[in-house]
Amino acid sequence: MIKAILLIAILALAMLLGPVLTNNPGYIKLVLAGYVIEMTALGFAIVLIAALLVLYLLVKVVRHLLRIQHFSLNFFNSRRERKANRAFASGLHAYARRQWPQAASQLQQSLTGGDFRHEKRFLAAYAAFYAGEYEQAKSLVAELAEDDPSRQYLEAEMLLHQGHASQAVLILEALLQQPPVDAALGQLYLRALQQAGQWQQLLVAAGRAATGHWFDKMSWRQQRFALYPQAIRHLSSETGFDQQQDYWQALPAKERKSAAAALGLAWAEANAGQADAAEKRLVAALSLADVAPAWPHLRQIPLGHSVLRLRKQIQHWLRDNPSNGYLYAVLAYLAEQEGEQQQAQQAWQKARQYQPELR
Repeated sequence: MIKAILLIAILALAMLLGPVLTNNPGYIKLVLAGYVIEMTALGFAIVLIAALLVLYLLVKVVRHLLRIQHFSLNFFNSRRERKANRAFASGLHAYARRQWPQAASQLQQSLTGGDFRHEKRFLAAYAAFYAGEYEQAKSLVAELAEDDPSRQYLEAEMLLHQGHASQAVLILEALLQQPPVDAALGQLYLRALQQAGQWQQLLVAAGRAATGHWFDKMSWRQQRFALYPQAIRHLSSETGFDQQQDYWQALPAKERKSAAAALGLAWAEANAGQADAAEKRLVAALSLADVAPAWPHLRQIPLGHSVLRLRKQIQHWLRDNPSNGYLYAVLAYLAEQEGEQQQAQQAWQKARQYQPELR
């Protein structure tokens, strides 16, 4: 709409001034080094505009051929930008090598010129944070807008790093009430709840993470194992875990039936003296793909002698996957539960043969 109005105004001005300039073209005479140039004022204006257009196109072509990104007639400004760009490059290299003090210094120097001011400031703040310079990081991030997700994320992460998990939880809760929800802040919120030991609230937030897609599909599959077993285990130890509680029932059915949730529930049942029910739950819930992420939690479940069904399942998987070290590790764990130390030792040797990182 604005462009149309502007075009109409230009046309109207041309209609008004056109006849005036045609009838009164004006006169310009230039005398230079013995040469005399005479032309109308209108002709001079046309020549001047054409010359400027040619000069502009020439500069564009030269910049493209020489790959010059920035051009300035101000020598001092150009020199400052070159120094800032060099500092930015050095800062990025130091950041990649995790040389945090050097990265913070170089990235802060790069703020004196050039583009990407927001990104430079954010990276400089993070480098200072990793270097332990919290005050410097705060002063850098304070220049960003208060509603900038990058600033909010870094401020909350600094609180977590300094051991103020509960304070970080309060800040992140308020931020997550404002749509749209930033997925990175949501992920940090889950970490803060874990560090603060707020397990009921963590399960509620896990439901939001699942329905709000705070993680991609593959990442969320792994993230479940970092949330549900730990939360259920702590709740069982503190007050006893009840599946009828609102914080559990509010979870989507898919989450309550997941293998990660089954690990936590099996731990609670085994510690309540229901080892047989715990084993049945594990056999029903676990798949071959779940064995590796489930292993750190599975080995903590006291099944005792209730291992027959689970052992058969593991042996069945081993027939088709003879080089899976995690399956041998589970066999070693099951043998230890029954007190068969020699079988456990043999299974552990196989497990470490195929998965040397297993301990």
